[in-house]
Amino acid sequence: MTMKFLRNLILLLTLLPGLIHAEEEIVMLEDGSSVKVFLFYPKDHGEGPWPLTVLMSGGTGNEYVARAQFWLGHELANRGWVIAVPVSPDGNSFFGESGEKIPLVIEHLQKLSAIEDGKSLLVGVSNGGSSAIEIASRNPEKYFGVVAVPGIIKNPDAIGNFRDLPVYVRIGEDDFLRWNRLLPLLERQLTAAGAKVDAQLVPGASHVFPIDWDELQPWLDNVRN
Repeated sequence: MTMKFLRNLILLLTLLPGLIHAEEEIVMLEDGSSVKVFLFYPKDHGEGPWPLTVLMSGGTGNEYVARAQFWLGHELANRGWVIAVPVSPDGNSFFGESGEKIPLVIEHLQKLSAIEDGKSLLVGVSNGGSSAIEIASRNPEKYFGVVAVPGIIKNPDAIGNFRDLPVYVRIGEDDFLRWNRLLPLLERQLTAAGAKVDAQLVPGASHVFPIDWDELQPWLDNVRN
């Protein structure tokens, strides 16, 4: 993680406390481990139950970084989704074996009366976008799709068959991690793995950027139908 990215996170954390509130849930897993989850519920979208989005944080996925993603969780909740932001229990984000905890977290959360059963959505920022792609490819039938803003495939050997799962990817044109250069490869990898890919560069954007809801909202509406 670069110093520039850390400065962006610190700025977000400075602005957000006291402005955006999330409920907390501790999910106990059968192996004795637990995952802390921050939850946002929709307002002005009926009384529920609502569909679930799991928002994967960037960086290490620890609580500090998870809180920095509250801005996106708040925006998604305003659009009719329950948002769950899991905190990595070991500070290694949710790749590999750690990523296998996410379907178990979803199963637990969908027992809550406010959350719809069935498919959920995976959304991720930076490292979180990459882990969302990896997790969804293991059991694509469990998800509406993946939103990686941005995300890449970090370990091709960990990617399964997406079976026509929609994958929405946006990467900044001026990404300081140079993920923009990987977009053509990413599109080829996702397509070869069976994903329905919607991937574009965001003009003038760096690694973390505002969401273009005029583009994303129609995509979200489509994958739910």
